[in-house]
Amino acid sequence: MSHALPLLLLASSLVAAGWFVRPKDRARGRDAMYRAWVMRALAAFLLPVLVSLAVLNGWATLAGLPAVFLPVREALPALVPHEVIAGALGGTLLGLAVAAWRARAGGRPIGNPGALMPRDRHELPWGLAVAIVAGTTEEPFFRLLLPLLITLATGNAWAGFGLATLIFGAMHRYQGWRGMVATTLLGAVMAWVYLESGALWLVVLLHMLVDLNGLVIWPALRIQSTPSAASPSGR
Repeated sequence: MSHALPLLLLASSLVAAGWFVRPKDRARGRDAMYRAWVMRALAAFLLPVLVSLAVLNGWATLAGLPAVFLPVREALPALVPHEVIAGALGGTLLGLAVAAWRARAGGRPIGNPGALMPRDRHELPWGLAVAIVAGTTEEPFFRLLLPLLITLATGNAWAGFGLATLIFGAMHRYQGWRGMVATTLLGAVMAWVYLESGALWLVVLLHMLVDLNGLVIWPALRIQSTPSAASPSGR
């Protein structure tokens, strides 16, 4: 395959990602902000995945690991995929339990979701919606599409996953340096789980669960512990 087509698709995908993180007008209401975020995520991340895979005739990559990723997978420790899946799910659920305990003890999340953090019970469903949409759009984009396009353009799958992970972390700079470092490390872990398991659905689910912590569990426990939240005038 010529490198021109992957480069063109890569450039357009990066432009879409850049459009997603550009400064936004925050003057509108909270519900409108959440709706706009969901629509932008679908347009900036999921749409490029669907269009690019259609152009490359690569729909099969949604169900299995692309052959161009095999050199990276073969360099990793040989693990049984179902054990990776069980370990990843178990570890994530344990992490959520620890996070809930820390939240009850008055701790704070590593990153800062910023304006997306629900402020009251009315916004908790929006937090859940953002967690679901983030997982279903960002993981196919950063764990499959960007590594695939970079690999096809450069011939180097290591560069594909390395650059995609760094871009993933940089796009979360609004969370502060602690959140950006944590997100970069999370992206590396997600890439490892994806490569070892060959299951894109698994990293989508893990991403949802991680975001569920920051966008539902933490704010729900914070709202519950705020005295005014229980009173009629709390909002």
